[in-house]
Amino acid sequence: LRPPGRQYKGAFTHMGQRLGDHVFVGEGSVVQAAIVGSHVHIGAGCVVGEFCIIKEYSKLLDGTVLPPFTVVPSFSIVAGQPGRVVGELPEGSHDEFELRELYKTVGNNPQPPAQTA
Repeated sequence: LRPPGRQYKGAFTHMGQRLGDHVFVGEGSVVQAAIVGSHVHIGAGCVVGEFCIIKEYSKLLDGTVLPPFTVVPSFSIVAGQPGRVVGELPEGSHDEFELRELYKTVGNNPQPPAQTA
């Protein structure tokens, strides 16, 4: 995560960056977004340009590159270089963004993932 910034009166100034709840950022991704909403999944190797706004329940697939000042709508799937909306998530699909099982595998007391029969 890297906050966006600009040259202002001869000095480099970092701007604010706001992250929502339950945001997952994949390995090797660079995020310079101004706002990332809640329940957002950013895949591995993504590049999110300066001052992007990623709204709630959005998913960026692996390797996506978002140019600066891009706005990603809620419940959308984004992929490509440059990133484009390639699909929509149905409003009832927010359960797949539940990260409780993922949280159990990290931290001081990791637990193995639950086996489903």
